[in-house]
Amino acid sequence: MLTLYELDRAALQTFTEELREALLDDDAEALGRLLELADSLRGKLGERPLVEWFLLPEEHPDARPLHASLRRISKKRALTKVLTSSHAGLEGRLRNFEVLREDRATARRIDKLLSLKRLPWYLRPKGATGGWLGPQDREALAESMGALRGSLTPELSELAGGLAEADGDVVLHDRI
Repeated sequence: MLTLYELDRAALQTFTEELREALLDDDAEALGRLLELADSLRGKLGERPLVEWFLLPEEHPDARPLHASLRRISKKRALTKVLTSSHAGLEGRLRNFEVLREDRATARRIDKLLSLKRLPWYLRPKGATGGWLGPQDREALAESMGALRGSLTPELSELAGGLAEADGDVVLHDRI
């Protein structure tokens, strides 16, 4: 299920910078504090250079808890839930609903909202769906979807309402 979040961009940038510094300095203690890791996991961090932990496949048993902590803490520090869609077909509707695809600007904004490339590396788990929109694009998409409300499916109407309700930047994601 896709969830729409308000994004505190400054908080996410601060978190990303703190993460970068810990990795560049190979500072296991700083990374452990940043990710709020249990003592048992903090102790394992010294077994290899920190960056190598994140080069392991995310499914690797040693890397899985680190990636989960990265997402959990970034969510805690920078994301506020607006809504979780109750419709499993929302992504497909966004990608393929002809009414939304007829207007190029609307289609472009939807594509941004579904582009993982727009998110930091640690918010791009394998197989995930997600993306980010800045305030102007969010407002414009909410407005264009609102104008089409009578033609939209229930899941698209629900998202249009969430976009209109949100403030500032938004992230849409299925695995945070």
